[in-house]
Amino acid sequence: MPTAVASARHARDLGAQMVMVHQPVHPYVSQDGWVDYHRAIAEAVPELGVVPYLRNPRLAGARLAELADACPNVIGVKYAVPDAARFAAFARDAGLDRFVWVAGLAEPYAPSYFSAGATGFTSGLVNVAPAVSLNMIEALRAGDYPAAMKVWEQIRRFEELRAADGSANNVTVVKEALAALGLCRREVRPPSKPLPEEARAEVAAIAAGWSI
Repeated sequence: MPTAVASARHARDLGAQMVMVHQPVHPYVSQDGWVDYHRAIAEAVPELGVVPYLRNPRLAGARLAELADACPNVIGVKYAVPDAARFAAFARDAGLDRFVWVAGLAEPYAPSYFSAGATGFTSGLVNVAPAVSLNMIEALRAGDYPAAMKVWEQIRRFEELRAADGSANNVTVVKEALAALGLCRREVRPPSKPLPEEARAEVAAIAAGWSI
């Protein structure tokens, strides 16, 4: 926790207006402990907006509301639990209109999460094909779910490759697509590994199709 607090203060001192707090990486996280952890960070930087990154399916929405009662600068959530029904319930238990809700599992989950109250989504794809991601967000903001699902179909294989084997290649696939477009090197930090040749060719073909 001291490191997280120090990082938040450092971001503030450099001019940031908001910080996102990653899901605590400790393997044993109680709900009380989750609240206390985020409260300590939020109270250390009351002038900043604070956005918890939530990956814990056991956390109750009421606990987020409790955190925000104590720390009104907790204003949004990156929700990355792969369960749209759970998200809908969690957001309503916490306060649907009280927070900005971001679908934290990228474009594949965006349509279902938008239907339940999200107003934004995270994206790795946007680094490779910004126009494709923009097509989806524009369709979702317009409430045009058939158009959003056409984008979903367009990106499906790319996102399946990222999600395979427990998302082992989540970043690797994005880096490979960027490398295929000549925008960066394909090397990734361990314990990730570059893709095998067959998968590299598939990713390159997908990226080339988007760049046309």
